[in-house]
Amino acid sequence: MNSKAQNHPFPQNVNYAFGVKPTTITSDLVKTEYNRFKSSLVTKCGSSLRVIYSDDKTQTRGEAIGFGMILAGYMGDKETFDGLFDFYKSKRTSEAKNMMAWNVTCDGYVDKGSATDVDIDVAYALIVGFNQWGGTYLHESKQILKLLSTNMITSCSGVKILYPGYNSGVWGGCNETDIQYYTPAFFRIFAKVSGDEIWNQLADDSYVVLNASAHSETGLVPDWQTANGIGLPPSYRTAYFRYDACRVPWRMALDYLWNGNEKAGIWCTKVSNWAYKIGPANIKDGYNLDGTPNNGGDHNSAFVGGLAVSSMCNTQKMADDFGTEMKKIDDTYWFNLSTRCLYLVTMSGNFWQPTQYYK
Repeated sequence: MNSKAQNHPFPQNVNYAFGVKPTTITSDLVKTEYNRFKSSLVTKCGSSLRVIYSDDKTQTRGEAIGFGMILAGYMGDKETFDGLFDFYKSKRTSEAKNMMAWNVTCDGYVDKGSATDVDIDVAYALIVGFNQWGGTYLHESKQILKLLSTNMITSCSGVKILYPGYNSGVWGGCNETDIQYYTPAFFRIFAKVSGDEIWNQLADDSYVVLNASAHSETGLVPDWQTANGIGLPPSYRTAYFRYDACRVPWRMALDYLWNGNEKAGIWCTKVSNWAYKIGPANIKDGYNLDGTPNNGGDHNSAFVGGLAVSSMCNTQKMADDFGTEMKKIDDTYWFNLSTRCLYLVTMSGNFWQPTQYYK
């Protein structure tokens, strides 16, 4: 058994090496919202825990397990962390090459194939868990990283690309990838944990993929694209800024906040400049890449929060104003509340960079 005593008890309230933190977000708000996330979305499944899918509470999306484990790791909540990880392990399938099935129920499966971001986020969460409590979490992370590096990374004209999923074989790749699955700051840590240089290559090439599709003025990216940046047909995939792409500003900003990556800083500055002109209170949940509205009528943390984190690569006033708006939003839908908590942990200075990579 691992000790429940945390090495990094919440709150840490660190100042990131680069960027700014909004003065308008407190750790008390983070704790309140995390507790609301747990009480409204986390439920028992036998001896494990899962996060409910709001549209059908019998279901769980794999990405919710990744979100929840990252949150529990940073909050120092070992009981929730272990319960969610037990659920992850119980839903690994042969169809997904021993990665987690992306759409499941407590007792079964809706789809036994994988979605790559699920296993990336869980592998990262386990590194946070190791930094918190020690134990076998790092070994568990390395096993997942080996599955990912062996099966889910390809090369397209010399650029490293993620396959979006595995369902009795990989699918997508050069002709279909999701920039939301790319978190360069995580990949740089994966390289240190695994000793595999492919993760550093993937981290650097994330910006090739990002900039291939990013609009020259707004910086907005589509949910899905080809490796060379062409948006996939709307009848097949969402080719505009919607519920996948809304997470990209947070995922890219981490590489600037932790590492000062110039390409992350440039893109986050561009997209946050666009968002700030729209106004934090006016952000909706769907935009064409040129910034015109598309199918967006909801104002929620999934969109406001991701852009709020990108504003941390910009000015103090911008970050403060986005923080003020984030305090006003009351999300209940599983995706919006889960991402809200991830963004608030980041904005409050509690998404610290793991520094323990070896055992």
